[in-house]
Amino acid sequence: MRKYVFEAHAALKRVYGEGSYSDESLGRSDVSALVTKLTYGVLENDILLDYILAQCVTKKPRLDAYILLKIGAYALLTLTDVPDYAIVSECVEVAKRMKDVRGASGFINAVLKRVAARDFKLPKEGDANYLSVTYSVPQWFIDRLCAEYGEERALEVIKERASELEHIRINSRLCMVKDLTDALDKAGEEYSLTDVGGISVRVCDVVKSLFSKGFVTYQSPSSMLAVKALGVREGSKTLDMCSAPGGKAVYISELDRTGSVVACELYPFRLKQLEGYASRMHADNVLPVLADGTKFNARFKDGFDFVLVDAPCSCFGTYKKHPDVFIRRGEADISKLAATQSDILKNAAAYVKKGGTLIYSTCTLFDEENGDVVKGLLKGGAFELEHIDGIDGVDGGKFKDNDGRISILPHGIYDGFYIAKMRRTK
Repeated sequence: MRKYVFEAHAALKRVYGEGSYSDESLGRSDVSALVTKLTYGVLENDILLDYILAQCVTKKPRLDAYILLKIGAYALLTLTDVPDYAIVSECVEVAKRMKDVRGASGFINAVLKRVAARDFKLPKEGDANYLSVTYSVPQWFIDRLCAEYGEERALEVIKERASELEHIRINSRLCMVKDLTDALDKAGEEYSLTDVGGISVRVCDVVKSLFSKGFVTYQSPSSMLAVKALGVREGSKTLDMCSAPGGKAVYISELDRTGSVVACELYPFRLKQLEGYASRMHADNVLPVLADGTKFNARFKDGFDFVLVDAPCSCFGTYKKHPDVFIRRGEADISKLAATQSDILKNAAAYVKKGGTLIYSTCTLFDEENGDVVKGLLKGGAFELEHIDGIDGVDGGKFKDNDGRISILPHGIYDGFYIAKMRRTK
């Protein structure tokens, strides 16, 4: 178990200490199941672990030691097939071999023994912090969810656990759905077809192999819906304003193979990611461009039939799959991001041809980044909301009667998402 603790610690150090994303922090595609479990388990239970450890230490230790304590505490709470003494012992041995933790091995031993003995108390149902600690989500997040969606729906979101399966989309340029299902059947893998045209399956060797060849890609159903909402036609000019890593641009390019997709990205290293994604998926009609969406680009004015603004956002709708979002983002970020989103959407509106379509989407949950941003544009009078077609059978038909706006709360295979479709009239 020692090597797994080492590897999980390294991954978590990148998240807590360097601000890396959880999926990027693991680095390799061949990372073990236990390392993944320890890494994501700590992140998913961050608030709970903080609450427990606060009762077992008099002073919070330095980051390296504290991460090791979190790994050990999570393992003690969840790994039923490993004896408690073995978990404590392995974490102590890891401490002895880590330069910045070596002198704290006795401290690690004492704290984890207290956790193993369950020498702590958890809040009871009805306590003010019960939901926050039990489900390891910030109290402000719970309060805001309740205020905007009502207590019943908010509790449904908080209590539902993340799916362990991945959602994959078939690259229609290279294969058919049946090609993938035949390969999965042959390998004895279980899977299910989804109502957006993808497949829900565990990340197995078959999926990894097909992914490396560009036959499939990972894309959430909610992300796919933002593209479906565009309703692109063959031979169109489409602009993806905030494109990296490129999933939506590539999907658009598959739906409109005779058209072009200009895919913009602000940062050069992310533009490289976008180029690599498009190349792997054989998306030759995706044209990556280095551009800042907050700066008006006169070359784009009135130039596109379809414009997608999948805006940079707080990402709170994806917290089930990316629990590190609460480490990187807080409530104060919402207002800051809303101002940026408004700037980008204002510029995007100028790039749409008269009669053209503009989609605004985010993977977050709160109106300040969603409906309020869209209302700001609609006040100008040049755009009006338009019904989103082609999604009547999605998610039990709950979006059939949309007014051009849909809000998806995180559940099942769906990330939290907001999508608004607008037509330029003037």
